[in-house]
Amino acid sequence: MQISFEFLAVICLILLACGNLIVGVVNDAVNFLSSAVGAKVAPTKVIMIVASLGVICGATFSDGIIEVARKGIFTPSYFTLNEAIIIFTAVALADIILLDIFSSFGLPTSTTVSVVFELFGSALVFALWKMGSFSEAWEVINASSALKIISGILFSVVIAFFVGLVAQFITRLFFTFNYHKTLRRWGFLWTGAALSFLTFYVLLIGGKHASFMTPEMNAWISSNSIGILVGGFVGFSLLSFVLIRLKVKILKIIILLGTGALAMAFAGNDLANFIGVSVAGTHAFLGSDLSRTLPTPTWVLVIAGLILSVTIFVSKKARTVINTSINLTSHKKNVVSQWKSNFVLEGIVNLVGYVFSFVPKRIRNWIAIRWESDGKDKDHAFDKVRACVNLIVSAALISYATSQKLPLSTTYVTFMVAMGTALADGAWGKESASNRIMGVITVIAGWFFTAFAAFTFAGITVSVLYLTRIYGLVILMSFVTFTLYKLHHFHAKRILDKV
Repeated sequence: MQISFEFLAVICLILLACGNLIVGVVNDAVNFLSSAVGAKVAPTKVIMIVASLGVICGATFSDGIIEVARKGIFTPSYFTLNEAIIIFTAVALADIILLDIFSSFGLPTSTTVSVVFELFGSALVFALWKMGSFSEAWEVINASSALKIISGILFSVVIAFFVGLVAQFITRLFFTFNYHKTLRRWGFLWTGAALSFLTFYVLLIGGKHASFMTPEMNAWISSNSIGILVGGFVGFSLLSFVLIRLKVKILKIIILLGTGALAMAFAGNDLANFIGVSVAGTHAFLGSDLSRTLPTPTWVLVIAGLILSVTIFVSKKARTVINTSINLTSHKKNVVSQWKSNFVLEGIVNLVGYVFSFVPKRIRNWIAIRWESDGKDKDHAFDKVRACVNLIVSAALISYATSQKLPLSTTYVTFMVAMGTALADGAWGKESASNRIMGVITVIAGWFFTAFAAFTFAGITVSVLYLTRIYGLVILMSFVTFTLYKLHHFHAKRILDKV
């Protein structure tokens, strides 16, 4: 009995789905773990347990609906089911290599951007092979949708940085680093706002893909967002007032709840990035209509959640990616040696210092007093106030963009918010600012490389599969296995060299 290419491709897609779950959460974990880990709100194992529970809940209670034409990048009806299997297999092969490369270097990137541009590249290149002309192949691609996604993501990066900067500056100006006394007096209002934003984030982002949420319930949440936020603010402020009077460590609770909430929402929302193409390829093999949303069996979602949670616990690469974000935002001065400065960046830092010197001395002295630290959190990368701001601002921006149907990358938003709060908090001192700027530039350059590499990798893999079918599939799977093996040893060597 001869094994068909399509049958072998589906088996490979199932294996690649497991691999993509692992490499995907390794890179995405920074989004919901860096605040809690950086502020050391609890032992690392406790933080991991909270995140794991959130991930399992997010995946298990997800409705499992997968958009095949992710964000409308291409039209599945232009291809036969067998051709769709080739495209989805090419995307899965490219995705696992690309994400593992970024994680091995400790660079956070967007799983959404990677899968979007992989679908873009594989569909366009396959259409070129099939149709022979670029004009005909381009009809397969929704160019306006792709342009909207790119411009939206770039805009969100800038907005996230400045909103994070302003929010942290105002918060620190009010609370100072010696925040305990002010928190006891007025903290119930601030924590009430924090908890209401986090709750709305879970309802809007996590609820969107929850199996127990009906379309009517989601529509009601979207149309009554102001009422939910105001009601949540009043209720949580009263609760916070009582807890603070009982001397409960309210900031610790907010950060742990925020970590679990973000983990749950990420698992439910980004599951399509990890297993979407594998599910779509399997449905194509079974003859499903790819123009519709495709349900995923609950047992698949449970297994996916378990794989995600175990990976969070055991992956050293996840810690490397998290450390990159923490190092760039830490108040400690000895954590940025991995980023090399240059005279241009040092000149920019000096220029900013010169401009700041025009601020009246009385104002500068007053701000300096508000930014004096009591040294209680000197062993932490940053304190609990900044960790809360990171979570709240990220949740608020992502919730607003989602409610307005604006495209953005959750990874890019959370990272840039963290950079903005670090700058406002004085973490970027003159002696380390140029190094940190170089680190941020490196990460952002990696984001642009993600789109280019995703398009290119997927174009190459789909070409190999189109021209060689089953032989190419065997070669590519062998290449993926070898590459992952080499990247594992490369990362292990990097850790040993640092030690």
